[in-house]
Amino acid sequence: MDGSRSNGFHKADAVFEGGGVKGIGLAGALEAFEAAGFRWQNVAGTSAGAITAALVAADYSAREIRRVMDEDVDFARFMDPTPYGRLPWVGPWLSLLFTRGMFQGDYFLATLRRLLSRKFEKEYVTFGDLILPKEPGDSEEDYCRRYKYRLRVVVSDLTCNELLVLPQDAARLGHDPDTLEVALAVRMSMSIPFFFRPVVVQDRHADKAHWLVDGGMLSNFPIRLFDAPLGEVPAWPTFGFLLAEPGSDEPANERIRGLVSMTRAMVHTMTGAHDRKALAEADKRRIVKVPTGTYRATDFRLTKDGRDWLYDSGYRAAEAFLREWSFAGYITERAPETAERRQAAMSSAA
Repeated sequence: MDGSRSNGFHKADAVFEGGGVKGIGLAGALEAFEAAGFRWQNVAGTSAGAITAALVAADYSAREIRRVMDEDVDFARFMDPTPYGRLPWVGPWLSLLFTRGMFQGDYFLATLRRLLSRKFEKEYVTFGDLILPKEPGDSEEDYCRRYKYRLRVVVSDLTCNELLVLPQDAARLGHDPDTLEVALAVRMSMSIPFFFRPVVVQDRHADKAHWLVDGGMLSNFPIRLFDAPLGEVPAWPTFGFLLAEPGSDEPANERIRGLVSMTRAMVHTMTGAHDRKALAEADKRRIVKVPTGTYRATDFRLTKDGRDWLYDSGYRAAEAFLREWSFAGYITERAPETAERRQAAMSSAA
């Protein structure tokens, strides 16, 4: 294996797909990469992928993430009911009607704040705490666009009907990127519609509120987020970590019987289908596919055996991927796409 090395380690960027509790498999894949000598430079994710990315950006190792999942996170408590939700039978539907989500998401937000505070020894960790130093060869534009913040979180803005990549797009919410709280941004990204209440942020520079939900609605797997500009050879690779259900390359056949099954099918489609058809062959050869078996994004009552299975599945998938991967091959595979994109840009300009 070869590639860009720093202090004996291979530098790399990582993009993590969303997928609810299935994201446990991402941590297993990370352990295999760490064992192979990789250290992450910039990381990004959507929903569960944003959770993983935030912990990596805070310098949690894969084994620490696994320990956190076993000892610090009660997945069942992710389904924290609203006051309406405590009513028998009709509670969840009243929550959906009056608070726009069956569950509050407060337990998740408090848990992530606690985990981040352990590493930074402060109550609220902001993106300003995740700024990387500028390298001598970086232009100011490149530095701000690609390298400045170690973490990117993908969010869907329902108010403005647009995709946001935080913290760079924080100004579109009327907020300063450096002071935006990391845990809150991740809470926005994991707001699965109908399951969790949207996060509502008041714009400080305009008389409007932004309703923010799961980034997977618009881009669940933004694999090209850290790609080098056209014609530029990347200094290190970007890997994508994809959660792959059996037959995920084929169209699913969901049985819709009513509101509950329709909601489940919407979440499944949102977290499983976005971005995949747009992947070029060169993209596919830099993606680790983590088998997730029959588990679904919203299986919040996952047992320890289930968590272990997903983690081990991620490790095995990454281990197999790395046996065939090399940085020289990565550069060669990226070259045809780079030329194709350059030609397309020139044709568009003409």
